[in-house]
Amino acid sequence: MFQISVVNRTSSIAELDMHRVVRAINRQITEDFEPYWAFGGRLRVEGPTGATGATADLQQLNELRGDAILYVLDSANSNDALGYHDRNLSGIPYGFVFLDLCKSLGDDWSTTLSHEALELVGDPQCNLLVQGPHPEVADRTVYHFFEMCDAVQSQHYEIDGVPVSNFVLPHYFTVGEQPGARNDFCGTGLGSFGVNPGGYIGFFDPASGTNQQFFGHDPKAARRLRIKTGFRSGRMVLRDTMLAATSTATPQGAAGANGAAWGSGDRAAGVETLQAPTVTASNDPIRHVVVLMLENRSFDHVLGALRASFNHAIDGVDPDSPGTNFDAKNNLTFTQKPIAAQFVRKDFKVPHEFDNVEAQIKDGMAHFVDEYRRMSPDAPVPDGDQVMAYFRDGELSALHTLAKNFMVCDRWFSSMPGPTWPNRLFVHSGTTLGDVLMPDGAFDTVRMFFGRYSQPTLYDNLDTQGVSWRIYHGGIPQSIVLTRLKKRLLTNHYQGMDSFFTDCKGLADDFPSYAFIEPRYFAGVGGVENDQHSPAGIAAGEQLIADVYNAIRANQALWESTLLVVTYDEHGGFYDHVQPPVATPPDDHVDNYGFDHLGVRVPAILVSPWVPVGVDHTVYDHTSVLRYACDKWQLPHLCRRTMSGPGLTPIGSFASAISLDKPRTDTPATIAATGVVQMAAAVADVPSSFHDAQTALVTYAELVQQEQQRNTAGPQPAAALFAARAPAGDVQPAIDKRALNVERWMFAAQAASKPPASQTEITVPPDTAVAPAAAASLDGKAVDHEAPDGAVAPATAASLNGKAVDHEAPDGAVAPATAASLNGNAADHEAPDGAAAPVTPAPAAAKRRRAPGTRRPRQ
Repeated sequence: MFQISVVNRTSSIAELDMHRVVRAINRQITEDFEPYWAFGGRLRVEGPTGATGATADLQQLNELRGDAILYVLDSANSNDALGYHDRNLSGIPYGFVFLDLCKSLGDDWSTTLSHEALELVGDPQCNLLVQGPHPEVADRTVYHFFEMCDAVQSQHYEIDGVPVSNFVLPHYFTVGEQPGARNDFCGTGLGSFGVNPGGYIGFFDPASGTNQQFFGHDPKAARRLRIKTGFRSGRMVLRDTMLAATSTATPQGAAGANGAAWGSGDRAAGVETLQAPTVTASNDPIRHVVVLMLENRSFDHVLGALRASFNHAIDGVDPDSPGTNFDAKNNLTFTQKPIAAQFVRKDFKVPHEFDNVEAQIKDGMAHFVDEYRRMSPDAPVPDGDQVMAYFRDGELSALHTLAKNFMVCDRWFSSMPGPTWPNRLFVHSGTTLGDVLMPDGAFDTVRMFFGRYSQPTLYDNLDTQGVSWRIYHGGIPQSIVLTRLKKRLLTNHYQGMDSFFTDCKGLADDFPSYAFIEPRYFAGVGGVENDQHSPAGIAAGEQLIADVYNAIRANQALWESTLLVVTYDEHGGFYDHVQPPVATPPDDHVDNYGFDHLGVRVPAILVSPWVPVGVDHTVYDHTSVLRYACDKWQLPHLCRRTMSGPGLTPIGSFASAISLDKPRTDTPATIAATGVVQMAAAVADVPSSFHDAQTALVTYAELVQQEQQRNTAGPQPAAALFAARAPAGDVQPAIDKRALNVERWMFAAQAASKPPASQTEITVPPDTAVAPAAAASLDGKAVDHEAPDGAVAPATAASLNGKAVDHEAPDGAVAPATAASLNGNAADHEAPDGAAAPVTPAPAAAKRRRAPGTRRPRQ
């Protein structure tokens, strides 16, 4: 029997009170701990008593008969350390419990004594390790300290009225989560190798040869660690001492230096290239994934009316109990009504920036109308009906036909409560680097974002694994705001929608494995705006949905090997009744916002002959696309939100929805977009103003155009830059005109260059004569830039002490424009492409091991 001597050196704990607590802990070990672990121990109160007890020599052992010692003292006399156990000079394990620090951390001293006793019972010599996963880097093998209570440090329960510590159970040290598994005595839902709030875990990392701690950024746990690390002895220091006394050789069976890999640009951005590949079943029928992401509609707004068609299985609009919002300004209550197709005023703008959405979802999704009133105080009172409106069943014939024939996801949320750019960054890269806003379209503002998003993307990882991909776009693609993607704009990786329809007619094996479709955000070379962003209307987007489906469906081989995901980037300010759930932050960029809950629910439909008709209630967000792709093709994961592991709750993967044994034969051969003809007249005219997503994207695209032409033509003197001047009588050139000019350049350059898909540098043929317009910001007003005939160069304006300066090029010169950043600093910082880290399979099972150079303790 393993005996622990408890020595009471306090001035405040009576001997009988100490006996009472020790009796409760003995019951805990015998009745609670031993039945799970099959080993245990006993505590007994020993040592000197009376006034001399507090001053007795800590190394005086002749009065003790136990195998270990626990001292209980009033105060820590060395660096304020909380109770933990160590080994004294005679080799007998011992530890402390300090009453003052228990009080400062809000812990009962009996809980701390219980904690230390269980740790001594579990690993008296402090030398046992358990092979398991790295807490933050998936598929990186580390060796966890065999600690009984650290991970659940802040949880306790009572025995005979005495608080005692929670502790982990054997299943905690197993690789591979099992739903419902009990990993701790109190059943808190702790994950395998995980950590609860207030707790922490330690481990030996063979990749670095160091002992490390993980506490999930919990402030209370961080304080505990600071205290213990600062103390000159203690269990962690003992482990470090033993490690220093031995070689740093990797323990047998451990992984090598695999795991997180930093590209030179990645470290500067603070983004980890994480690994968590999951091997997909060899019989996976999906060979092509196509994602069509539209704009700015909530789930209730476009799919809520389908509740009745699905026998109430969809969590949509209940006509008997519709959602409501109170308009405080006008003292009116607005109710969800099926009137969305009846009117769409061209200057109707629903707010959906970060602060707007955070306000909208408060008090149970109660402030959508209030936020609209706050942002548009002079808007007509009936506009509240538009905020709450939804489409009737069948009015959106293309989208509703897909919903009724495939899988509706009624718990798909935008990745964060905010606008277009951040949410689209999530679907491509899994992070916004902490940004929750997007530029307003002014030149200087957009310039600050140019080259900002240098994080690795899904497409980099696809390239690493040799998986083909392509981004099809109707006009200017928004994805070029990612530094690594704007360098691909003039390669085969970017193609117009004409190429999509052509590719769908070819061999299925030649179609890209992963395809992302960007709609037209403006009326331009390809036709009218079809992104469905309010107030432009929804009819053209309906046609795009139908065209994409019909093109894939017409090629039987392609159809039977494809998953089409139709979703929306964010809700656009339209009401939805479902509260966004909590979420795992994607990375450590949480200074401005924690990214700990999702944005408003958006429509999403999984379309494939391998998907049954139905409703999927799994919680998804845009990173679910990343999780599915990374799992499917064994790619490094891009953010923590998609990863499984200790302390992590991964977002849902829709792999389980692809559940049929053979492809369905009852899917529609074609679908039509005829349900919204009646509203076409209301939205046929061009909006009277443009939203920030449009103005920012046009300005950004002009900067990309300028950069690529500068790379082609080489450095030019200031005298060779074009003059910034607006056409006669045109104070503010229309956004659609500027977009049209950029699109003409882009499509002409794509057609002329046709580089191989692997090319990452952009080269524009010097004889391509395209003269687009660009714009700078001059006291808040956009200014047109016109290039001389025959030049492949847009113009822009440099900034000099806050003033725009016109630079005029000689006639016929190929002279790209340059732009200075704010404060006169050059701002184009691009991270090089990062290399993906090698993949190492996770250990098949947890193994209990000793640290190098240590002996097995007595038990």
